[in-house]
Amino acid sequence: MDMDMLIQARKDFNSKIFIEVVIIAAWAIWTHRNEVIFDGAHISPRRWKQLLRDEFSLLLHTAKPTFKLELQTWLSSFR
Repeated sequence: MDMDMLIQARKDFNSKIFIEVVIIAAWAIWTHRNEVIFDGAHISPRRWKQLLRDEFSLLLHTAKPTFKLELQTWLSSFR
């Protein structure tokens, strides 16, 4: 991804939690990739979404109050 695309994505996302979403989404992809490679799991968007939700739930425990409401709102809207 080139830098202009990343900057535009951040503008389009229009939220302070953009980087958190990107990092957690990448981590969930990596974790699911490892399950597929090392544990013989099947590729599953549903499993990726579950990993993403689980990681966001953990993040909520340590989030600053100024970010917590926005994180909760984003997580509840994620389907």
